[in-house]
Amino acid sequence: MWSPPVLPATYPDRHPRLTDAEKTLMEQYATAPAEFMTGGRARNVLHQLARFDTPFMDIVKLTSHMDTTVVAARRHLFTYMVQTGLAFWAWPKEIWVEVIQAGPGRTHTSGTRFWMLLLAYLFCDVRYVGAFTAYGAMAEVIFGQSRVATEVDKVRTPLVEAGYAADQKEGGRLQWLTALCMLVNRNPSIEAFSAQLLLTVHELLTDIPGAAQMTGRWALLRLQTSLCYLGILDEPVILDTSHEKAADLPARWQKDPTVDPAWLAWVCAFYDQTPTYDERRRRQMCYSLLMAGRWLKEYHPEVREPADWTEALAAEYVTYTCQAKLGELLLPANTRSLHFQKTSRQLSPRTIDGRLIFIRSFFSHLQRRTYMVNGKQHPKLHLTWVPHEAFRTPDTVLAACQPNPKDIAEDAWFKLIWAACTLTKDKLHAHSRNPQYPLAYYRAAALIWVTAARRSDEIRRLNVGCVRREWAPEMRDEHGVPIEPAEELCYLRIPTNKMRGEFYVPVPAYVADAIEVWE
Repeated sequence: MWSPPVLPATYPDRHPRLTDAEKTLMEQYATAPAEFMTGGRARNVLHQLARFDTPFMDIVKLTSHMDTTVVAARRHLFTYMVQTGLAFWAWPKEIWVEVIQAGPGRTHTSGTRFWMLLLAYLFCDVRYVGAFTAYGAMAEVIFGQSRVATEVDKVRTPLVEAGYAADQKEGGRLQWLTALCMLVNRNPSIEAFSAQLLLTVHELLTDIPGAAQMTGRWALLRLQTSLCYLGILDEPVILDTSHEKAADLPARWQKDPTVDPAWLAWVCAFYDQTPTYDERRRRQMCYSLLMAGRWLKEYHPEVREPADWTEALAAEYVTYTCQAKLGELLLPANTRSLHFQKTSRQLSPRTIDGRLIFIRSFFSHLQRRTYMVNGKQHPKLHLTWVPHEAFRTPDTVLAACQPNPKDIAEDAWFKLIWAACTLTKDKLHAHSRNPQYPLAYYRAAALIWVTAARRSDEIRRLNVGCVRREWAPEMRDEHGVPIEPAEELCYLRIPTNKMRGEFYVPVPAYVADAIEVWE
């Protein structure tokens, strides 16, 4: 289980207001000449401001730094605390945005701006969105460099296999966006990514002006494609609308024969007249409402408008959604309809929760706002039941909205081993026109991955001479258990890392041969 590198709760004195004495000391430190505020004088001032300086320095120590840079960042922080009269942990988002934007080094992975980003995130849960913000470096500091690299590799691999560009530029964009998702989700695991998370990040990207916003959205679409391929998402929640006009959507929906025209009219009115969400979020909600309309027409054709719903019908819809299969109620023209018919899998817990969230929001808006439907002004919807309770996601579904690792079938694993054993120069060049390393390296790394089940960062850190042909009694596995000798096996030495000491992994002799060829 991941825990933040810095916890605000560990600092007992977090009173939001500055005293007059603290303001005076901060102003003295921030405005004094650099050659004056040094040595014992500086230490004395900072000792009296320890409740602010200790958490600041704990953030600084997470990155490489120089004393002059630390002093400049501390002056920057103190200046704004004096101006606001508040400790930095009490700042609202508006002040944090100003503090971050005023800090130098917008692309740096250390220094004033970067430390302000970390302070805002870890102490105030403020997520600053900017085109050049170093989310990759932030995620590495907060979640660990090896963990971030492993998770990004999981996302990148299906895309490369599907033919997407594997160059450094595309990889950097994907890492940037994936790291942003990790930070928003406060969890580095891509298995914890959900449809709701992608929608949230999609809305956050609207704060980025110009072409950078479009670049971020393209990267988000790539991430979504990978998550669907990995089975983490059942279906796309963000559509590529670069070639369609949003204004044409209601007109196309009106042509849907599988939904009652009265329900369609309400969905179109909701799309056109709801200012709470941006256009893309409304579109996603309406696609889910169209699914509900198809369900109504098939099972309850007498229910044509929102006012016709009852609490019992809402409960029935919740039951149906929890039991629905992938691809049900999709139009036959949908390109994924045939694929879903072959799979016959139930919706994932995250998809179920997303659909119920959308219909709860729909009815909630109808209760709070008036809508013009088919040229007639309808008053606020009056119901004798509470939509947020009737469409509530079952606790069992909410509890299941967590990572769901899947075992790889044995025959599939044998195919991976065979592919690694038979890797040739032609296959390598078919994957990458200009491979960075010789074929021997890729073959050795692939064999280690499929036989030793090691993470990418562990493979990268293997030293020359990491294979031992002979068993020794001091050999221990990663759990500290002695390894039993076996004549047909060799032993791969995994070097010490921050989590555990050196340990050994048994590997077949042909893996040892491949490693020695590379060496």
